[in-house]
Amino acid sequence: MNELTERKAIRIARALADPTRLSILRALLQHAELSCGELAERFPVAQSTVSHHLNILMNADLVAMRKQGQHHYFRAQRETLCAFAQWLATLEQTECHSQHAKEEVNNA
Repeated sequence: MNELTERKAIRIARALADPTRLSILRALLQHAELSCGELAERFPVAQSTVSHHLNILMNADLVAMRKQGQHHYFRAQRETLCAFAQWLATLEQTECHSQHAKEEVNNA
């Protein structure tokens, strides 16, 4: 995944906009893998709520899941996060540089 569509980038941004989901992603970035139960122990919410947040993160391709028996293990999808960061950097280049140029003209 090298380039994101704007639609995909918006889905990622919406997933990351929730503080609990952002915290879950941070926890997964710090560990190779965590189960839903292990994640639920780290946050003051029910396991069903953690599962709901994980589904949103998976739909945004920020998290991947593997099943082992009755347990589900989750890991961060770093390549999606990197692609999103690159998309944001591209946005910054087009939007911020033109704004900066306007400010320089106004200040001259």
